[in-house]
Amino acid sequence: MEAREELLNIAEIAVGIAGFSGVIAAFLQRGGLHQVDRVRFINLFSTAFSTLLLAYVPIVLSHLVDDPEQVWSLSSGVMIVAWLVASTLSFLLVFPTVREHVYGPLPFALLVLPSVANLVVQVLNLGGWLWHPGFLAYLVGLFSYLYGSGLMFVYVILYRPPDSADGFVGRRDGHSS
Repeated sequence: MEAREELLNIAEIAVGIAGFSGVIAAFLQRGGLHQVDRVRFINLFSTAFSTLLLAYVPIVLSHLVDDPEQVWSLSSGVMIVAWLVASTLSFLLVFPTVREHVYGPLPFALLVLPSVANLVVQVLNLGGWLWHPGFLAYLVGLFSYLYGSGLMFVYVILYRPPDSADGFVGRRDGHSS
């Protein structure tokens, strides 16, 4: 499998993001971690960890399946299932209670639109409907996950939740302007 190095590099980046988010969570915990921050860190860590696992899927499948196109097609199928499970859990369990405090409209759109576009690309790759299905489509999917992790990481660092539950505040100190 010629894409092994790229997949392992993506896995290393995902491990770095997940590990660094854990360090930040530990420091924030000492000062009292707001419920909104907990949700953000869970989203950040789960997306980074999903990226790590999804980077290894084609490597494992290449030992089970001989046809490279089938490896990438099946890998896209696994990514679709992972996306559907994570999205369903997020929208059913997390977002109804803290949606307006976790992400504002712009960051939410910047997170959801590429994610949905990735879903479309992976469905096309799974069905073999792309001009040349294979590694590139799956790589786009992994970059989509890394993008989501990076966006959540930046959002955790730059935006602090408000002290009260009266709305989203985009300043680090949690006070409205």
